[in-house]
Amino acid sequence: MKLVVALLACFAGILATGRHAVAQPGLPSFGLERQLLSESPEALVQAARESGDPVRGAIAFHQPYASCTKCHTAGENDKPLGPDLAKSGKELKPTQIVESILDPSKTVKKGFETITITTVKGKALSGLLVEDRADAIVYRSLELGGKTVTLAKSDVDEFVRSKQSIMPKGLVNQLSSRQQFLDLVRYLIEITEQGPQRALQLRPNPSLYAARALPAYEQHIDHAGIIGSLDNAAFKRGEAIYNRLCINCHGTRDRPGSLPTSLRFATGKFKNGGDPFTMYQTLTRGFGMMVPQTWMVPQQKYDVIHYIREAYLKPHNPSQLFAITNDYTSSLPKGDTRGPAPSNDEPWILMDYGPSLIASYELSGADLNFAYKGVAMRCVARPTLDDLRSRHAANVGGLVGSRIHRLERHYAQRTTWHSPAIGGRSAGCESDWTRLGESRNRRL
Repeated sequence: MKLVVALLACFAGILATGRHAVAQPGLPSFGLERQLLSESPEALVQAARESGDPVRGAIAFHQPYASCTKCHTAGENDKPLGPDLAKSGKELKPTQIVESILDPSKTVKKGFETITITTVKGKALSGLLVEDRADAIVYRSLELGGKTVTLAKSDVDEFVRSKQSIMPKGLVNQLSSRQQFLDLVRYLIEITEQGPQRALQLRPNPSLYAARALPAYEQHIDHAGIIGSLDNAAFKRGEAIYNRLCINCHGTRDRPGSLPTSLRFATGKFKNGGDPFTMYQTLTRGFGMMVPQTWMVPQQKYDVIHYIREAYLKPHNPSQLFAITNDYTSSLPKGDTRGPAPSNDEPWILMDYGPSLIASYELSGADLNFAYKGVAMRCVARPTLDDLRSRHAANVGGLVGSRIHRLERHYAQRTTWHSPAIGGRSAGCESDWTRLGESRNRRL
């Protein structure tokens, strides 16, 4: 029964080029795959039942980078490269789910045999065999997304059946951590045991997985090279990034951050893995309430990771300091680029916050230069990016990228017209409605 290998095409071989590839035997395992292969399928199933979260697992299943839904559905219409997992029933044992993800070529059942064909014109084709007839070969084409193709044997020069799955070895490393793997397994166990209704209940809102595609260069990053080059200059760059951004949620050794769920690096325990590559993936893809840091380029990510390791983990939390060895760096994905150079632009300065913003403000040049709570509304056309850059270079940035604002102060029910460009002082007219029915005006 082909449903016994319902997961053989999960994380199907959709590589960065968008094409399918046949798994190659004998490839070394690394990263998360190596960690998971050191545990038995039975132990991983037990861990998934105990600590896996099927809701998070459903989100992982539907993530574009995991590629599960390229070949499979869960409680919906079948796809040609893989069966509906929610309809596989109890034929698919929990341990087989684990094995099919970690060792996809261990068992390849009828209907999932991979074939390669070389035509008499020298064209290479690949797919899943449907029927080997006397006059033709019928297969589901990987190049055509599973479309059924009938090829006359008179056009075939070579026809080879492979014992390998279409799922390339090691795609589990697309996941960010062991916990995410357990979440995924728990989800798959529940939909195979409880059927389409459970799959429908767990189906996530598309907004939770419709993430922006990663830049193409992420597939070719020289992770080992960047890690090996981290030095005191990288530490200082990472410190600057941490102190202007990360510190807000994660805090310092002595002071907690503003988000209680954020890890305190000096005392806490990593939830998503603490080796540099996994930390890199957390910054790249996000985790929990932390969104992907899309403004960061690879060098900036590793700079701040280096700072966290040296300033927090090494002196204060050594149990969470992952040892970087030659074996570790040699196991990382290979690449030939470090990505684009960091930009000097600060996104929070250059960001257009729209025509209004609720915050605390200082009125430059006012007699009482106090940070007011209120709503600022821009009263002129939005500034251009070049204008924001030039004003930031002149140390005049932030909200006052616009020349005139209207500021409504909550506590005093006052409206201030604010123009820093007039005489170096705030100029305008302020209305005071502190007394019902009474209005007065005065110059600032």
